[in-house]
Amino acid sequence: MFKNIYFRTKKSMKAEIITIGDELLIGQVIDTNSAFIAQQLNTIGVQIVQRTAIADSAAAITNALDLAQTRADIILLTGGLGPTKDDITKHTLCRYFDTKLTRNDAVLEHIRLLFAKRNRTVTPINEAQADLPQACQVVWNDLGTAAGMWFEDNKKIVVAMPGVPYEMEYIVVNGVVPKLKTMFELPAIYHRTMMTTGIGESFLSEKLEAVENALPPHIKLAYLPKPGMVRLRLSGFGADSETLKTEVNRYIAQFLPIIEPYHF
Repeated sequence: MFKNIYFRTKKSMKAEIITIGDELLIGQVIDTNSAFIAQQLNTIGVQIVQRTAIADSAAAITNALDLAQTRADIILLTGGLGPTKDDITKHTLCRYFDTKLTRNDAVLEHIRLLFAKRNRTVTPINEAQADLPQACQVVWNDLGTAAGMWFEDNKKIVVAMPGVPYEMEYIVVNGVVPKLKTMFELPAIYHRTMMTTGIGESFLSEKLEAVENALPPHIKLAYLPKPGMVRLRLSGFGADSETLKTEVNRYIAQFLPIIEPYHF
């Protein structure tokens, strides 16, 4: 199954982030995982097309995966990988990818070492954290007992990670991002933001209409209003980062004289 199906393919990759947990849906926990993952993927040229929060249920996970595969090449899930009965992501993924759990000796040894460092006894429920879907590649988690799981199927990549933020961040930075960079020749993404005050977004839009209409398809202008100010973000997507920066900055130079009375 794992033949690096995209290896060094030069194309724009689209990603969807799925966060799993009833605590997210009721507002008990604020989803910071999606923001972190999106920022990390953006820096390497992966476009985020959807961020979805779902309940801790097999039906919700399965439905979210089905929908994500229609719009994204890379699907990243966080949550539901703990040792308790309410953490069902691993078992749902087994059914989804038609595989079974098998004990990973390297992960089991890692769990035992973690517990030994804390002078704690490893229980059977902790050891079961080393039972991973046979069809996945392990994405190492030095900071916890829940390993990341990497699946490749039907020319899609699905990565499941724990919901604990510092563990997820470790896996993304040390496992997911480096692996994606080896597999794909990803396009450059470049953002520049201009800050304005004393003018509403609709009035800004009227003033900037001519230059905005002249933007090429790979450069987009976004209006981001908040009380007392409007941010103008120019985002460019291209093959070469330096060429892209030059092009975006050239359009910035056209916008600045128009917004000069309001720019800070």
